[in-house]
Amino acid sequence: MAQAARKLSGGAVAARPHLRLVRAAPRASASSRARSSSASGALLRVAVAAMIVLAAVGMTRVALAVQAAEASIDASDIRADIAAQEELSKRLEADRSALAAPSRIESIASASLNMNKPSNVCYLELPVAEASGGRPAAGDPVAADTPADDGTLARAVSTVMDVFAGEAQVLLVGDVGLASAK
Repeated sequence: MAQAARKLSGGAVAARPHLRLVRAAPRASASSRARSSSASGALLRVAVAAMIVLAAVGMTRVALAVQAAEASIDASDIRADIAAQEELSKRLEADRSALAAPSRIESIASASLNMNKPSNVCYLELPVAEASGGRPAAGDPVAADTPADDGTLARAVSTVMDVFAGEAQVLLVGDVGLASAK
């Protein structure tokens, strides 16, 4: 199958280089070794501290860049939401003005409720109370016809008229019209 990458020649072994002993230089004293060891240890500590500070500064910078990017994305989303809400508000305002048009209300009242414009309008004019404590004057023709009952009949008539006016407004405008009229 596979053949060897090289053939070994008939038993010849390569010769090894001759090794010789080299004498070491005289050793330095223990104090100079200690100084050199403490200097290299201090240099190592400074280098490690510098690397830790650079790593912390780098991570802080990346964290701030991430927060800025998130804030930018959030601001963009908020601007888009504001634009959508403004568009919706404009559309709803247009719908409201179209629905509150007097001609539309009149056509709905005449078509679905069989209401028509009156041919003549009659107004009731109530007498104005004088400054004499709310009672009409003695020479007033209305005063001769009404009993002196401290205005309970007038309050009852006023309450009934208010109820009828409110019901008429509900029929003509609807509940939305009542809320906006108040």
